Amino acid sequence: MMSLRNTLQQLNKLPLRLPSTSLRPLSSSSLTQTKIASENNKAREALQAEKSSVTKYVEKSRALDPTMVWGTTIPPPDPQLPTDPSEIAALDPSHMDQDPITLRGTKRVVHIKQISAKPSQAPTNTEKTWVISFMDEGEAAECWDNPLMGWVSSSDTMSSNMGLQMGFRNAEDAAYFAKKRGWEFVVEKPIMRLGRSDDAQYQDNFLSQAVALRVRKEKTKCDQWAREEAGTSHYTRPLKYHGDGTVPQYGPNGDDEPAPHVPGYYKTR
Repeated sequence: MMSLRNTLQQLNKLPLRLPSTSLRPLSSSSLTQTKIASENNKAREALQAEKSSVTKYVEKSRALDPTMVWGTTIPPPDPQLPTDPSEIAALDPSHMDQDPITLRGTKRVVHIKQISAKPSQAPTNTEKTWVISFMDEGEAAECWDNPLMGWVSSSDTMSSNMGLQMGFRNAEDAAYFAKKRGWEFVVEKPIMRLGRSDDAQYQDNFLSQAVALRVRKEKTKCDQWAREEAGTSHYTRPLKYHGDGTVPQYGPNGDDEPAPHVPGYYKTR
């Protein structure tokens, strides 16, 4: 035991000698690699600092599970924008390139309007949305038929893109968007539709208001469609579109009054 302790004490008294290889200076290639690694680390730190909180959250989620369905309930902060909407376009230089100059040397003028109703099942739905139209003023708004395919062509690429993608609830929202883009705009008059004085509704085309009122009053006691025999028709002629008469039927006696009672089509056994 004493000999082992003496041996350890003697070893502690010996001077520490490092290998000769640790004292060699770094080569030029090693210094270059170290410099490149340092620059890469700085670039990664700069990119990491530019990432938003949502992006960092997504990366952490994917690191835990690549198939994870991620989400966040924390809304991102609102961007700090100028008070004047027309100054927002200056923040993105690409907006200036997207606003071509017309042949007269002026900027394009867009129209903010509603699309008129078209014959369809819901004709007035198009009038509920305001759009920004690029095809109402200037040379860029002119269209022509493409001689190759016969399609309608235009010199303004925004005419079809914006019309298909952008819709606004009211004219104020559309004007605010146009100001942010730096566009000159004209707001057209809104489409106003006045209701009919007789309070006619769509269902009146199939059931007149007088008959509907009688049904509401008499309920199950209403005999408007009563027939003496089983299997007889309950047919009633609908009103015209403007409510000024009934719709005539096809055939030689289309304008005659319908018979109140017709024989049943059931066979007598």
